[in-house]
Amino acid sequence: MAHWNSIKGKIETNPPRLSEFYPGWEVIDCGCCGGLRWGGDSPRECDICGGEGILYRHIKSRVLALYPGGELRGKDD
Repeated sequence: MAHWNSIKGKIETNPPRLSEFYPGWEVIDCGCCGGLRWGGDSPRECDICGGEGILYRHIKSRVLALYPGGELRGKDD
Protein backbone atom coordinates (compact mmCIF):
# COMPACT_ATOMS: atom_id res chain seq x y z
CA MET A 1 0.00 0.00 0.00
CA ALA A 2 1.26 3.48 -0.83
CA HIS A 3 2.60 5.61 2.00
CA TRP A 4 3.75 9.16 2.65
CA ASN A 5 7.51 9.74 2.72
CA SER A 6 7.94 12.86 4.83
CA ILE A 7 11.63 13.20 3.95
CA LYS A 8 11.00 13.29 0.19
CA GLY A 9 7.62 15.01 0.60
CA LYS A 10 5.69 12.64 -1.69
CA ILE A 11 3.61 9.48 -1.82
CA GLU A 12 5.63 6.35 -2.58
CA THR A 13 4.03 3.29 -4.15
CA ASN A 14 5.09 -0.34 -4.14
CA PRO A 15 5.72 -2.33 -7.33
CA PRO A 16 2.92 -4.64 -8.55
CA ARG A 17 3.01 -8.20 -7.22
CA LEU A 18 1.34 -11.39 -8.39
CA SER A 19 -1.82 -12.29 -6.50
CA GLU A 20 -1.31 -15.23 -4.19
CA PHE A 21 -4.90 -16.44 -4.43
CA TYR A 22 -6.05 -15.33 -7.91
CA PRO A 23 -3.97 -16.68 -10.80
CA GLY A 24 -3.74 -14.25 -13.72
CA TRP A 25 -4.17 -11.20 -11.46
CA GLU A 26 -1.70 -8.86 -9.82
CA VAL A 27 -2.10 -6.55 -6.85
CA ILE A 28 -1.25 -2.89 -7.49
CA ASP A 29 -1.22 0.26 -5.38
CA CYS A 30 -4.17 2.55 -6.00
CA GLY A 31 -1.97 5.62 -5.62
CA CYS A 32 -3.85 7.07 -2.68
CA CYS A 33 -2.18 7.16 0.72
CA GLY A 34 -3.43 4.31 2.91
CA GLY A 35 -6.91 4.43 1.40
CA LEU A 36 -7.26 8.19 1.93
CA ARG A 37 -7.35 11.05 -0.57
CA TRP A 38 -5.93 14.32 0.70
CA GLY A 39 -6.92 17.82 -0.24
CA GLY A 40 -9.55 20.29 0.82
CA ASP A 41 -10.46 20.63 4.50
CA SER A 42 -9.82 17.03 5.53
CA PRO A 43 -8.86 13.62 4.13
CA ARG A 44 -11.62 11.44 2.68
CA GLU A 45 -11.91 7.77 1.81
CA CYS A 46 -10.61 7.06 -1.69
CA ASP A 47 -13.48 6.59 -4.16
CA ILE A 48 -11.32 4.51 -6.53
CA CYS A 49 -10.24 1.70 -4.18
CA GLY A 50 -12.95 2.12 -1.53
CA GLY A 51 -10.37 2.84 1.16
CA GLU A 52 -8.40 -0.38 0.66
CA GLY A 53 -5.33 1.24 -0.92
CA ILE A 54 -4.98 -1.54 -3.51
CA LEU A 55 -6.58 -2.69 -6.74
CA TYR A 56 -6.34 -5.92 -8.73
CA ARG A 57 -5.22 -5.83 -12.35
CA HIS A 58 -5.88 -8.69 -14.78
CA ILE A 59 -2.51 -9.41 -16.39
CA LYS A 60 -3.71 -10.13 -19.96
CA SER A 61 -6.56 -7.63 -20.34
CA ARG A 62 -5.21 -4.92 -17.94
CA VAL A 63 -8.74 -4.54 -16.46
CA LEU A 64 -8.81 -3.07 -12.95
CA ALA A 65 -11.15 -4.33 -10.23
CA LEU A 66 -11.62 -3.95 -6.49
CA TYR A 67 -11.04 -7.73 -6.40
CA PRO A 68 -11.25 -10.48 -9.05
CA GLY A 69 -14.93 -10.97 -9.86
CA GLY A 70 -15.79 -7.72 -8.09
CA GLU A 71 -16.58 -4.17 -9.06
CA LEU A 72 -14.64 -2.97 -12.11
CA ARG A 73 -12.54 0.20 -11.94
CA GLY A 74 -11.56 0.74 -15.57
CA LYS A 75 -8.58 -0.35 -17.61
CA ASP A 76 -4.88 0.34 -17.15
CA ASP A 77 -3.28 1.30 -20.45
